[in-house]
Amino acid sequence: MKHLLDLFPVAAGRVTPPVLIALGSPWPVTQLVGALGGVETVCFQMDVYVAARLREKLAQEGLTAEVVTGPDLWDLPARFRTVLFPAAAHADRELKLDMVEQGFHVLEEGGMFISLSEYEKDTLFAKWHKKVFGKCGESPKSKNGMAFWSAKQGDQPRRRHEITFHAKINDGASMSFASWPGTFGYGRMDSGSRAMLEVVQLQPGAHILDLGCGNGTVGCLASPGAGPEGHVTFIDSNARATALSELNAKANCVSNYKVITSATLQGLEPVGYDAVLANPPYYANSEVARMFISSSRDLLKTGGKFYLVSKMPVQTIPEVVETYGDVEAIENRGYTVLIAQG
Repeated sequence: MKHLLDLFPVAAGRVTPPVLIALGSPWPVTQLVGALGGVETVCFQMDVYVAARLREKLAQEGLTAEVVTGPDLWDLPARFRTVLFPAAAHADRELKLDMVEQGFHVLEEGGMFISLSEYEKDTLFAKWHKKVFGKCGESPKSKNGMAFWSAKQGDQPRRRHEITFHAKINDGASMSFASWPGTFGYGRMDSGSRAMLEVVQLQPGAHILDLGCGNGTVGCLASPGAGPEGHVTFIDSNARATALSELNAKANCVSNYKVITSATLQGLEPVGYDAVLANPPYYANSEVARMFISSSRDLLKTGGKFYLVSKMPVQTIPEVVETYGDVEAIENRGYTVLIAQG
C-alpha cells in the first residue's frame, strides 16, 4: 500500500492496544508497526514465507511485534482492543470479507475493527462492516485511500467461507474438495493442474510430492495411481492451504500422506520421491517456479520424474534443462507440461 502512512492518521485516534494487524505485505505492515509507536502489537499472517520476511523487516527497522501464523485469524484469542486490516487493492475480494468476519471474533467487547483500503473510492468495505458489525464509520474519499471502522457489540456465530467442488481425472473416481479464500484453487479445480494430472504416469507404491499443494487437489487426485501402498506428501508455505490439504486428504480417503507447512522445503526427504508434481504461479512470482525446479532434483529418486505445468514454457524450459539436462514438453489444454527425469 503506497499511501498507508498518509492514510493511517485518519484512524489512529481510534486505536487502543493490544493491536492485531491482519495480513498485509511485509513492508506496509512494518510501517504500520512503526506508526503505532511501540504499543503491544501482534501481526497475523497465513503464509510462513511472508511471516519470515516480515520478521526480517521488523528487525531491520529495530521494531518489536509478535508475528504469528495460522490458517484462520479467529484461532487467536478474543483479547484485542483493535484489529487493523491493511487491505491492498489487488487482494482477493473474498479473503477481504473473510478477514472482516473473522476479525469480529478476536476483538474484546467494544473493540474496534479498522480496515485501511488503498482505493480512493472504496464501495465494498462499508457494506461488509455493516453486515458484520451493524454500523460503520468512514473517512472521506481521498487519494490516499479510505479508512472504515466498526465496534464489536454482542456476539454472533462463526461463518466459514467455503466452496466445495468435485473433480476427477480421466476415468478415475470423482473426489470432493473444500476450498477457502486466500488459497490456490478457490472454488474450482485449476485447469493447469488438470492438464498436468492427465499426463502424469505413476507406478504402484509411488511416493508423490505435491509441491505447492494449495488445497491438495493435485496430490489427492494423483494418489489412486500409486495405489494403497503409495504415499503423498503435501507441502505449501500457506498454513490455510496445508490445513485444507489435511482436510481434503482425509475426506477423500488418501491412505498414506504427510502435510508440511514450510517456505524452504525443510522436512522433505532427500531422494525420497518417485514423482514431484508442481503447478507454480505463472506470472506473479517466477521466483517460486525457479525454487521448485532447482530444489526438485535432489528430492527425486533415481528414475523419478519431475512434472511442472506452465503457461510460460519459453522462460521455464531453459531453467529445467539447466537443472536436469533434458526435458520433455507435452501440450495439453493450452498448457505446457514439462517432464524431467532424475
